[in-house]
Parts: sequence; structure tokens; C-alpha cells
Amino acid sequence: MLSKLLTRNDVERSLEIPTCAFDALPFQEGHCFYMNVVDNSGSAWTFPCFVQPQKSSGDEYQSGGSSVVSVGWMKFAGKIDSRVGDMVLLHQQSFDANSKPSNLHFRIEVRRKIRLLGQDIWTNIDRA
Repeated sequence: MLSKLLTRNDVERSLEIPTCAFDALPFQEGHCFYMNVVDNSGSAWTFPCFVQPQKSSGDEYQSGGSSVVSVGWMKFAGKIDSRVGDMVLLHQQSFDANSKPSNLHFRIEVRRKIRLLGQDIWTNIDRA
């Protein structure tokens, strides 16, 4: 499972996930694959993904640094009105030793923090 608070880049461009979050998978920089996900309503989505070197704070690529998976999820993010500070969770649905990156299946959840009776509660965001 992976959880990540969404940044402005995640909401406006593409969801960036460190490849170490999927350390069982054979990622290669410059490699493109598709991630199949199912949302809370049971709808299936296919996100194009691209493995690229991680950017440094000055938007210049680090040499020898870790890589990120840039996930093209903008249509999905727009449907649920995702915002900076929301949390995205990816759960690996099925994986075996013979699976290829093009056959990965995940469940995706996006949660938003709300304040209720003086306590912070994370609630699932469903499609609009």
C-alpha cells in the first residue's frame, strides 16, 4: 500500500510516486507502462505511467538520484475534484511473480481531511 499527500504538481500535472514504493517491480528510467486501477465506486481506470529521474527542488534532475513514476491521472483527479492536501492511497490488488508492469491492478482511494466535532477525520472522496 502507498499513501501520499497530494502536492500542487500532483493535482495540476501528474501524480508522482517514488519507484521505491513499488520496490518489487523492475522499473527502468524512460520505461512507459499502464497502471489499471479501480476506484471506490467500482469504476475501472487506466493510468499511463512513465518512470523518470526525480527532480530536485530547483526543478533540475538529480544525477544518480531515485526515480519517480509519473502517473497520468488528470481525468480521474478532475472527476473527484482532488485538492492539494488530499491523501491518495493505492492498494495493490493482485500481483504474482509472472505479472508484468502493464498488468498491474490497484485499488485507488482519495481522502480529504475534515474537522468534525473538534477532531480531524479523513473521509473518502467519491466521484462527482
